Amino acid sequence: MEIVPLEAPVGAEVRGVDLTKPLSEEDVATVRQAFADHLMLVVKGQQLEGEDHDRFIKHLGPLETFDNGAQVQFMTNKKVENAAEAGNARLLFHNDGAYRPNPRAGTSLYALEVSPTSPPTSFANGVRAYESLAPDLQEEIAKLTAFHLLDLEDPYGESNRQKVTDLRPGRTVENTRNATHPLVITLPHSGRKALFVSEFYTSHIVEFGESSEEGEALLQKLFAALYAEDNTYSHHYSNGDLVVWDNLGVQHARSGSVDNNPRHLRRLVLKSVDW
Repeated sequence: MEIVPLEAPVGAEVRGVDLTKPLSEEDVATVRQAFADHLMLVVKGQQLEGEDHDRFIKHLGPLETFDNGAQVQFMTNKKVENAAEAGNARLLFHNDGAYRPNPRAGTSLYALEVSPTSPPTSFANGVRAYESLAPDLQEEIAKLTAFHLLDLEDPYGESNRQKVTDLRPGRTVENTRNATHPLVITLPHSGRKALFVSEFYTSHIVEFGESSEEGEALLQKLFAALYAEDNTYSHHYSNGDLVVWDNLGVQHARSGSVDNNPRHLRRLVLKSVDW
């Protein structure tokens, strides 16, 4: 097994491995360290059954059980059981489940059938973004919290920032999924710090208030660090690609809309990162 860092601000490729076979204890340790170091891993050219995908991801922690009781979903434009309700439009950068009290710890997608026109998954490195900030700005945001929001009834919610002040008539915060989290979080295992605000789910900074121009200006400064060209990477899928990332340290986006050509990916979510 070889871990080769991507020529990108986040991620590494795992080479020389066949995931249809169980990994040795040494290889499991290598994968875990690479995940902590690089925050996102890519394994190419795999021919996996569901149990192979499950086994590999479980080396990083237990799987999340979705609201319907299943542990697998499909990001897909096919009509299949357990298709995720993510639509086909462009998805803004986000951390999965940031609007929940306990956000998802990690996410994995395995490309079963994709076409050349399938939009990529793009990644933004929250650790690198935090470390790029001036020390005085790091100190300023250290004790601040952000309000994260998802209104499931918003027909345009996939591609628009979710803000309390933009809720449609008749909708209130009580109608939404929402949670408050620190602007800066500490990752397990590595102890590194990451920005935890996103252009999709972050409504406002709590300490400034939902209508504060000063709070919004601060958020935009953090977004600029997160989504700078030199802090993002886009992965264009080929069949057999497996990608897994730290959902606390890395944000992701679907950088384009899905057309009628096949885009069928198997999705697993980590409840926690435990080893």
